[in-house]
Amino acid sequence: MVEGPWQDAELIRMLNGHTSTFLLGAALKLRLPEAIGDSTVTADELARTTSTHGPTLTRVLRALAALEVLTEERPGAFRLAPRGRLLLPGAPGSVHELAGYLLDEWTWGSWPALDQAVRTGRKASEFASGTGNTGEAYWYENPEFRETVDRLMIEHTRSIAPLIVDGYDFGPFSTVVDIGGGSGPFIAAVLAAHPHLRGILLDREDGVGHAPRVLAEAGVADRCEIRTGDFFESLPRGDLYLCKSVVFNWPEDERVAAILANCRKSMTTDQGRLLLVEQMLPAAVDGTMPPNVYLDDVASVVNLGGRFRTEPEYRALLTSAGFTMTVHPLPAAPDGFSLLEAAPA
Repeated sequence: MVEGPWQDAELIRMLNGHTSTFLLGAALKLRLPEAIGDSTVTADELARTTSTHGPTLTRVLRALAALEVLTEERPGAFRLAPRGRLLLPGAPGSVHELAGYLLDEWTWGSWPALDQAVRTGRKASEFASGTGNTGEAYWYENPEFRETVDRLMIEHTRSIAPLIVDGYDFGPFSTVVDIGGGSGPFIAAVLAAHPHLRGILLDREDGVGHAPRVLAEAGVADRCEIRTGDFFESLPRGDLYLCKSVVFNWPEDERVAAILANCRKSMTTDQGRLLLVEQMLPAAVDGTMPPNVYLDDVASVVNLGGRFRTEPEYRALLTSAGFTMTVHPLPAAPDGFSLLEAAPA
């Protein structure tokens, strides 16, 4: 290797990563994937369709082709590449909702203040906004963004739920309670696969907006009650509790301990179980977890707060709440998710 500046191409790519991020963001704002669709279109045709400046658009299209989002079939004529088709809403394997979330200003706008978060232990968004905004206010002031997040969470949960439904024995239980289950895709999948179960979906009032539709589409609306409430205060009675992507939202162990204690207290039997579905980190960075999981952990520092935990940390929290813990790896799950089964001690 020739010694000299810029010899680490991967490091340069990381330093320059914002360019591809904003390039894709512009493409989505201009709705270029939808405008191209299944066709091969020229830059001039696309400029007329999207009311854009042709010469500038051509340069953007060629950059997208260089990233293999598009292919340039002939000079000045472009088609969606397989990667680009994933940006189409509703396409098989689509990441359209995820892209909408990641490319929104709320998601990336506070990252420049990460150093302040590291200095103080507070969220970076507090320094970026200058108002102490926790981030939630943005969701309520921008319903389109909140809708994007809701759809993203439904899709993400639906990608993981079958792994648990197919791999865990739900036979011994009768009443399943989904804590902080939002629109209910997790409990819907469980109930659909196990007709003997009845369910209760618990979340805040603003979190269950899509729940009637999601439960009805799964054919389980008649077996699942939707309740609004605060899981820090109390929980419905049941013998099986589901809790996906909830615990990580609370960096303070005391808050997590309160949720776990309420689960233990509300169980109707010592044969009950709590199933946590969370991204669990190894005790040290050992190459078993992809880098994006660690970046997701830092993203929690940037905006809403939150914290990924290691197996010993989860085990300690569950032990203090009166549980024993069994880890069920989910190797086919994205982003390092594991199933943590907690049984009364």
